[in-house]
Parts: sequence; C-alpha cells; structure tokens
Amino acid sequence: MPLFERNHAGARTTPAGERFMRDAAIGAEHLHQAVLDMARTQRGEVGDLRIGLTASLASGFLSDLLGTYRHRFPGVNVQIQETSSQANVAGVINCRLDAAFITGSAQLPGCEAKYLWHERIFVALPQEHRCASGSVCAWDDVRDDVFLVSVDAAGPEIKDYLVRQLSGLGFQPKISVQRVGRENLLNMVAKGFGLTLTTCSTLGATYPGVVFLPIGPAVETVGSSVVWSATNRNPALKRLLEISTELAERHRRGRSR
Repeated sequence: MPLFERNHAGARTTPAGERFMRDAAIGAEHLHQAVLDMARTQRGEVGDLRIGLTASLASGFLSDLLGTYRHRFPGVNVQIQETSSQANVAGVINCRLDAAFITGSAQLPGCEAKYLWHERIFVALPQEHRCASGSVCAWDDVRDDVFLVSVDAAGPEIKDYLVRQLSGLGFQPKISVQRVGRENLLNMVAKGFGLTLTTCSTLGATYPGVVFLPIGPAVETVGSSVVWSATNRNPALKRLLEISTELAERHRRGRSR
C-alpha cells in the first residue's frame, strides 16, 4: 500500500501514509521518553529503593536522612520495612532490601557497612512513676521494674541490652515481650504495664502519659550503621549512601562545635 501519491502538483500522503506518520511520531516520542527515563534511572532520580530499619522516624538522624532524600529525589519509590536488625541484615544478604539501618556495626560476607550516628538512651516511664519527676534516671532506680519489649523492630536488641546492663549490676531484669509496635508499646507504658527503653529519636513524637528520661551515664549511647550488598548497583542506593555520608559529617561537625 503506497504511503505517497504523486500528481502534477507534487506528492502528498495517502490515508495509509498519514496513519504511518502519526504512528511513527508517537513511536519516536515513546523512544525519546524511554531514553530520558533510562538516563534519569541511571542518575538515581527515579526507580525503587527498599530500606529496612528499626529506629523511629519521629526525629533524629534517620528522620533527617529520609526527609532529605525524599526532597531531592521525589521520583524514587521508597519502600520501608520495620523489623529487627537481624531480619533487615538477612534482607540485604538475600537482595530483598537495598539497605538496612541497624544498631551497632556489622561485618558480613559480601556486604559493606558504614557507621553513621549515635543516640542517647532514654527510659520511658508512666507519669505516675516514682522517678518521673527527675531529670535523669539511674539503672539502680528501675532495677525492679518490668520492662516491655516488642517482638520485632528494636525489641530483640533492647532485650539483650537490658540483660547486659542489669545482670552486670547483679539483677535479673523482668522482661515482658509484647507483639505490638512502638506506638502501642508506649501506650502500654502510659497505662502502667511497665517501662521500656528507646532513643532520643522517639522524643520527636508526643505520647500522653509518658515521661522520657535519659538513663545511665551521659556517655551511654547506642550507635547505628547502614549495611548494603557490595554487588548492589542500584543508582538510587548510591544517592542514599551519598546523602548518608553528607549528613553524618554534618552531624559530627555540629557535635564538635
């Protein structure tokens, strides 16, 4: 079927030719858009990013990091999994997660890690607690209290930390494991079911009936790192790690001043 027809006045497209030209223009536009999308993906401006974490996003380093990342790269679809550090690390190793933010540091086969920030440890008390009116809490003050921990997220790390701290003082901690998230765990604290430990990032949210006090010596903090697979070539991950390093340096300079 001819695309053009000629006469004494010149050449013009046939109906088939007009359809071909319209389809070709659409195809060229789609190809151009595909090239642009590929370039944006390679720059980490679009794509998918899967993150595992245990810390609160109410405030603190991780809150600043994800807020900054979202502002700079709104086209990236970020998916967050909140569970224990062990489960998050397993997700990185199994390629289900691009990065995991975990407490402490880790040396894992096939993975890289970078220490980023540390936070002061706080104890969450009900308002009626005998220590709630103070400005700081000592371990000896709460050695006989029941401590609530969750099954997931930071629960296992908190449980291990409590055992180390109170067993070192000669006491066996009373630990109640709950299958609830951070919010309901703190609601249980407000209703007098027990105490729990958290970090200063949680203080960015308001929990009626709960008082947060720093516990232990002022030097007692918990550090956190980011872990990722050494073979992960996701450009969106590269951008996240760049911002992580940038903010970590900024936080360190701020503390040094």
